[in-house]
Amino acid sequence: MFIFYSSGITIGMKKNDGKSNTNVLENSRRRSREEILASVLTSAINGTTKTKIMYSNALSFVQVRYYINYALESGFIRVYEDNSTGKRGKYIYITTEKGLEYLKFYESLNTGKANPSISGKSSGKGEKA
Repeated sequence: MFIFYSSGITIGMKKNDGKSNTNVLENSRRRSREEILASVLTSAINGTTKTKIMYSNALSFVQVRYYINYALESGFIRVYEDNSTGKRGKYIYITTEKGLEYLKFYESLNTGKANPSISGKSSGKGEKA
């Protein structure tokens, strides 16, 4: 919406043509827990802080705390205190080997490629022994 004054000066907000928010609405969708966990693990591959994980994955503090605690309990990430700054240490979160395996498995599910570790196993459905 524009506000026009008689002097010809335009003051006001951006014109809302109905298209500006459509991309945001079309691209926004609910992420699955698995997708959020995978993005948290990807963020922590090289080691990072809780705040950086929170911002890079667009999570609230409550959400990032939930996913980090879940990943710690599952052994997908580990945490250590970085005292190199001489000040109060920062907690650094880094993805473990088990977390990297989860990422590989998650990626194989999303790309449709069979995971070599499970592709040779039979499901037992419809097969006779």
